[in-house]
Amino acid sequence: MRQQTYRISFEKVALVFISLCLLTSIAACQGSVPVDQRSTEEQDIREAVLRKQMEDWIKSGDKAEAEAKEETEKAIARMLNFRIFFISVNDKDPADDLMSRFKDIQRVIKKLSASEISKAQRMPVVDKSSRQRGIIFSADKVRWHGKDSAEVEGGYRCDGLCGAGSKFRVNRENGKWVVKSSTMEWIS
Repeated sequence: MRQQTYRISFEKVALVFISLCLLTSIAACQGSVPVDQRSTEEQDIREAVLRKQMEDWIKSGDKAEAEAKEETEKAIARMLNFRIFFISVNDKDPADDLMSRFKDIQRVIKKLSASEISKAQRMPVVDKSSRQRGIIFSADKVRWHGKDSAEVEGGYRCDGLCGAGSKFRVNRENGKWVVKSSTMEWIS
């Protein structure tokens, strides 16, 4: 009987010890940052990821248009060099604060809800008001890997056969979040 009581006490102590270890690990991984500050930092991280995707798309699209030689190439380059970008965060509209950070991007920037999937061939993303084609950029779940490192799921979609999902690795450098690398998870 005495041995059994000891075992129960040992199991309780072990459970408490494991729980404390897990809680300590989670707090250490999240950097013990207050929730309000964490939310602001996640917006900063998403901004870095979205900005990187948009700037890369613009650079690539402008280059493709400039280098296109034949009319068919020029038409395709113009079609894919979208003038309207939609932003999605966890498949929803982003906060107004995040939207306001992209005023310097040389495209029309709108929330996800301003877009729709057309019923036309290949189901392109279009602007609800102008019916112009556009592209949706996303920055979704943030996974913290320390107080200065995180990973974000994101990607783009422009039609049924034009989309990709990636994981973006971001680090804080000199107080600013920077995309260090991305790994494509899927492409269509």
